[in-house]
Amino acid sequence: MGKILVDKVHEIYKDYLRIVVVAYNEKLAFYEHCGFKKADDASAMFITSLWT
Repeated sequence: MGKILVDKVHEIYKDYLRIVVVAYNEKLAFYEHCGFKKADDASAMFITSLWT
């Protein structure tokens, strides 16, 4: 099901130069399987009151 959703996002935004996702470390392999590549020179950063 997840791959279908990623494929749909890719279809909708096919004309965009870049699609970015923020993934938890344990899900990196899934997104790499979907064609995403982990940035070597960047990390996601945020300020939030929401903690999971």
